[in-house]
Amino acid sequence: MLLNINGMTPNPLPCQLSRTMHQILANKKRHRRLCTWVAALGLLPTHYALPSYGQEVIEEVLVTGQDYLSLLPKQKSSSAFGLDKIITQTPRSVTEVSSDLIEKFALRSVDDLVRLTPGAFTSSFVGIKGAMDIRGEPADNYYRGFRRIANPGAFNTNIRGAEKIEIMRGPASPLYGNSSIGGQMNYIPKTVKSTAAKQDGVVSGDIGFTVGSYKQRIAALNLSLPLTLNNQDGGMHVFAEIEDSQSYYDVYEPSNELLQIAFNIDTSNRTTIELGGQYQYSDSIQVPGWNRVTQALIDDGTYITGAPQERNTGEDPSQLLPQESGFITSAAPVSINNAFSNVGRFCVPAERGGDFDAAATYNGKELACLGGSYLYPLSNVGTTYLEHSTTFIDDNDFADTTAITAYLDISHTFANNASWKTALFYDAMNHKKYQSWGFTAHYPNAQLWELRTRYNFELNTQHLSAKTLVGANYRHEDLTLKHAFLDETFDFRDISQGPTPNDRIAPAIDNPLANVHFGTDANGNTVIAEGTVYRNYNVHEVSQNKNAGLFALSDISLKRFNLLLGARYDQFQLQAEDIATTLLGNRFDSSHSAPGQQRARDNAFSYNGSLSYQFTSGFIPYITYAKSHAMTANQLGGAIPKTLASKAFLQDSSLFEAGIKYDGFDGRLYAALNYYNQDKSEQAGQTQALTEVFGQGYELELRAVASDALSIVATATHSETYEKGDKIFTVINAADFARQNGLAASDIYGGRIAGERATFVGEGAKLERGGLPNNILSVFGTYQAPLNLPFLTPAPNNTGKLTTSLGFTWADKTASDVFGSVILPSYTAWTASLRYETQRVTTLLQINNLTNEKYYTSADLFDSVVVKPSEGRTLSCSFSYAF
Repeated sequence: MLLNINGMTPNPLPCQLSRTMHQILANKKRHRRLCTWVAALGLLPTHYALPSYGQEVIEEVLVTGQDYLSLLPKQKSSSAFGLDKIITQTPRSVTEVSSDLIEKFALRSVDDLVRLTPGAFTSSFVGIKGAMDIRGEPADNYYRGFRRIANPGAFNTNIRGAEKIEIMRGPASPLYGNSSIGGQMNYIPKTVKSTAAKQDGVVSGDIGFTVGSYKQRIAALNLSLPLTLNNQDGGMHVFAEIEDSQSYYDVYEPSNELLQIAFNIDTSNRTTIELGGQYQYSDSIQVPGWNRVTQALIDDGTYITGAPQERNTGEDPSQLLPQESGFITSAAPVSINNAFSNVGRFCVPAERGGDFDAAATYNGKELACLGGSYLYPLSNVGTTYLEHSTTFIDDNDFADTTAITAYLDISHTFANNASWKTALFYDAMNHKKYQSWGFTAHYPNAQLWELRTRYNFELNTQHLSAKTLVGANYRHEDLTLKHAFLDETFDFRDISQGPTPNDRIAPAIDNPLANVHFGTDANGNTVIAEGTVYRNYNVHEVSQNKNAGLFALSDISLKRFNLLLGARYDQFQLQAEDIATTLLGNRFDSSHSAPGQQRARDNAFSYNGSLSYQFTSGFIPYITYAKSHAMTANQLGGAIPKTLASKAFLQDSSLFEAGIKYDGFDGRLYAALNYYNQDKSEQAGQTQALTEVFGQGYELELRAVASDALSIVATATHSETYEKGDKIFTVINAADFARQNGLAASDIYGGRIAGERATFVGEGAKLERGGLPNNILSVFGTYQAPLNLPFLTPAPNNTGKLTTSLGFTWADKTASDVFGSVILPSYTAWTASLRYETQRVTTLLQINNLTNEKYYTSADLFDSVVVKPSEGRTLSCSFSYAF
């Protein structure tokens, strides 16, 4: 076998570029490691010639309404459904966000995709920007059409590494596996350019640096190389990025490494192999935002100060051990860790209380708070003004993630225009974090792989044409999830003063009872007789999922009618076990009706159908109905032992959608308007309580190229999302609880008040989800004009362009939680950018939150007690050089 990369002349450029990146950001060992990998590219045997400025340049001809931002969805894409189809003609809600739009509209994370995506608004998952919320539901993360390990709160998804992001609303294509209603974010990496490298036959790339507010520092490299294999064309692309930054929020200093590499090789005139992978390291910790949330805090920044009760006994003077945050005894049930909490009370309906329980009321419901008094008064109570940069954070907090993704595609095209493709996908994650409010998580060696094969063919007659794919897949997941959260408490810390030994919950470890000896008390209960108890994991779920599926999808056109039909059959073989033990060494699942390892098998049939009609005027109305099944999963995506035991691990969801799309004005305007109505069942929150979710809404997307200079993007959403979940674990707003019981908030802030949701609102209550604005509007415009600067664009290369972008996102006011305890006001956040580019040099200035608007985002978890304050105005300046 002969492999060539355009000759054998050594290429020093990648090594030089990597050394430059290393000099700027090599203050950490992992940065040096990544720079070494990139530098290794310099050993590749390459030969290339950079065109000089003296060479003849073909004059660029601008066409009226030129789409210089890849704004209009004109290209056929097989990603959304698996069939080549223009989004305008796709009878579903799909939004494409290209890398050009990510750059020019200053998009920094998946949270910012709301600016260009109707139906999307992401609540704060304790500050981690790992996945989107679509139509009020968490969306699945896909990588080149394969579902990844779930990532609601592990690490930030780096959208700068995407060449394109596809946001699909509703269930996934049958091609992509079982999924629930809501949506998907399909990440197309920059290494998709390996195809272009093969076709262009030249070495190309760019190196870029970004600096910005709060010591933002990012370095990035793109490199495309043509190659040959046994006289067949091929291409290779590498993308690498290093970030080492501080941030607007005090103490929070995220760093990130991303490396992508891909090969695209023709082994014959009809067969192509694509091989690639991605490595990411991230240390982004969770930042919940503000605690002690009151309406006064939201309205004018008035924060209630005060110190929690003295609980630290000095055994570990830096943090609270389990015997300090609770009382360990076998008199406490296994389900609550064989420990009565000293930092919170669990409330039940009054009729279920006993003589020693404290009476209270909330929302007109009579309560009994188990264990006695719910008073946890603060000392030295006062008030202060809280800056948005001050949040619930601790120097001891950490979150380390390593994620590795790899893929292999083999594609073959037959003489009759049919095609066959087999793809192998692998995803792995190692993640561990500690947050001092009382949460520790560890996902050791989580991994999955999937094999998918499909056959595409066409049928054409005089009146009918059909594009069809059929195929099968097998998916295998091995996932381990370890969580410690029973003592999570937010309000007892005064964040204006920072963490103290009396409000820093100790992290969980694997052997918390290593130096402990047990004894019995006077009542015969088992207690700790000697030794130090460290915190334990109260969930340790080990699961395996084997999923085999068959799928078919057909795109049928009859004159102006189009029918899109899809179906999928899945078989599941699952096993899961919770091996967590309590503070007395007892298995948590010993209190379950079916302890030990659980096994289950089942099958499911999902389908979808869409009908559309294309008018000559450019309007395309459509209707869609879909029925889907998805596996009930924990936060990592693994099977839950309890649901296997009860045979309730598959949950149904359905969608009805009707809309109209428009492509007009000589292809310079794209518009889409739709109505959706969906319902689903899911396991919600840390306790995985069964929840029914109902959503409906209207979505509008508009993209227009008004002229060569002016482009406009606008989106609008009206949505309503309701849920029913009697068993959802709920921590209620302490200030609201205190007000309803004639107390001051400071009387409660030293602990927490919790219970099942039905305790506070009654059984079967259908409540609107908090934190989701009913109305959202975004409008962004860009203006481009030629501008030639003599020192950057010497004649005859007069190719300089100046592009300005300005836009806003407006979100309606919303309640922070289902109880309406705090109202988060409406806001308008402006974003601007200024870009100057020549044939080789590009500079970009981005300004986020231009007017320094103060606004708030509700939390995905604990939405009654924490809220995320907005980031202030930030600036970043990027420079890149293309070669």
